Amino acid sequence: MMNNVGLIVVLSCFTLAALAIGPHELLVLANERSSNSIEIAREYAALRRIPEINVVPLNLPGPVGGAVEITAADFVTYIWTPALRAMRERGIGDHILAWAYSTDFPTTVKTAPTMSIQGMTFLRTGRAPPDRVEKGTYGSPLFAGPNPAVQGSEMHPSATLDTFSEWLREDMPAPSMMLGYTGERGNTKETVLKCLRRGVASDRTWPSGTVFFVTSADVRSTCRQWQFAGASQELRQLGVRSEVTRTFPAGRADIMGVMMGSSTVDPGKSNRYLAGSMAEHLTSMAGVFQSEGQTKLSVWIEAGVAGSAGTVVEPMSAWPKFPSARFYVHYANGCSMIESFFQSIRCPLQILLVGDPLARPWAPTNATLRLEGLPGEPVSGTLKVRAEVKSEPGRGYRRFLYLLDGRAVGRDQELVLDTSPLREGPHELRVVAYGVGLVRDQLFVEKTISVGRSRKTEVGSRKSEVGGQ
Repeated sequence: MMNNVGLIVVLSCFTLAALAIGPHELLVLANERSSNSIEIAREYAALRRIPEINVVPLNLPGPVGGAVEITAADFVTYIWTPALRAMRERGIGDHILAWAYSTDFPTTVKTAPTMSIQGMTFLRTGRAPPDRVEKGTYGSPLFAGPNPAVQGSEMHPSATLDTFSEWLREDMPAPSMMLGYTGERGNTKETVLKCLRRGVASDRTWPSGTVFFVTSADVRSTCRQWQFAGASQELRQLGVRSEVTRTFPAGRADIMGVMMGSSTVDPGKSNRYLAGSMAEHLTSMAGVFQSEGQTKLSVWIEAGVAGSAGTVVEPMSAWPKFPSARFYVHYANGCSMIESFFQSIRCPLQILLVGDPLARPWAPTNATLRLEGLPGEPVSGTLKVRAEVKSEPGRGYRRFLYLLDGRAVGRDQELVLDTSPLREGPHELRVVAYGVGLVRDQLFVEKTISVGRSRKTEVGSRKSEVGGQ
């Protein structure tokens, strides 16, 4: 009997439901000179089922964990250019929508005026007019309102990054977050990992906690508190509790978010911050870790939130440089942490965003992805696989993506795969189904495909069914 190239398909122990941006759409960058940076990047990738091919080590200059600043030229040389090269050479650039920086990266780019590493990334190394950066009048194409400075300005509905990518095409910016900061006045490696694990644990929990909007006479609060009533009303319509209060929550076990304005803050040891929560306090130095003044965003991470924010330079109490109160509206509408941040920040060029980019507490849970055509024994020739989704009425899935070892090999509902060019040994097949609408949820299934030598057998007689958690 003639031997032929064959496939053995093994069901992975992880079959997951995702919402909004998917793990395969996130590029994870690590500082290869830092063992902590590498460890955190790898563990985060494992927690989030991010394909290994999406994790890119970079050789950064300077002391490990010691440099908070980098020049614009060095950013291009040591971060931007090698990251783009890696995506191109690995064949993953066609589906990457956002970046995640691990620890031991600079937070600040020395431009005039100063920008954060995420601001430089967002502009794809381009430059905005200096006065628009400094005054916060730059307008992000991802911002969804409100903006009282523009007459007739409207608030836009929540959307996921793939929706924006389809709208903006070549003008799509590059959103990013930092998984953690472990330098001076930052968090420990263990605290960063705990934060990321809590972000993962928040998925699909539909928390019943409360978002607190804390007001005061401090200019840090007054510059933004005009947003609180409207956001609170939107949250009520979504079934999410919120309070606009002049008193910082104390002794609460149900905190899903805190938005306030103060130079100093104590998250409170008696408070419990729910998994997936976000808190920040709009102050000048929350992201300036080299300065002793004012409370750093790291205190929120220590307290147990999944995300926080702070500027890397004096922001002049300009509300467009910070998350608006609608962050929580986008979050409750089903967007991920990173998508909620970038839809709520009008001028995201000096902000440092830290935490789990993929945290998504309000993800749907009741759809099933079924694959037809998977064989139970080695096959040869052409393999045909078809994806079918069973979901509740009104929730449709119309777009599909097949990834083999992290690279796109098909974008139709059915995959026709020629097995003959594949090397012998294991390969990872991931099938993604995208929901319809502005906020698009995802289902994905992972399979291990082993290429070997076997007798030719008939394909397509068996089915494999898996569902989201």
